[in-house]
Amino acid sequence: MPEQMDPIKAARLLERWISFYGMDDKDAWPREDYPFVKQSCEAMRLAIELLRGNKASADVDVKRAAAQLGKWPKVHSMDDPEYWESEDFPFVQNTLEAIRFAASFLREMQASRSS
Repeated sequence: MPEQMDPIKAARLLERWISFYGMDDKDAWPREDYPFVKQSCEAMRLAIELLRGNKASADVDVKRAAAQLGKWPKVHSMDDPEYWESEDFPFVQNTLEAIRFAASFLREMQASRSS
């Protein structure tokens, strides 16, 4: 039975994903694709900080970051085992769960800020 996702595990998986997928390396991406990758990486980094309990500044757009995280798995076929090497797919699936967890966490944070 898989471990339950929690904020610390999600943050750790997102950090590993950024490195695994080369999201910090603009030269690894076609120029037209990198703006989306960069925005997604920034959203993941914000989520990592918030998942670890660090406070966001008032001007941080948590709602936009949550929406960006919601787009990433679809654009990068994270739920398609045919798209990934078989040895990488378990990690991809765990990271997909972490991204969904983080997006939900950010949406809940935004909702509590709004009320």
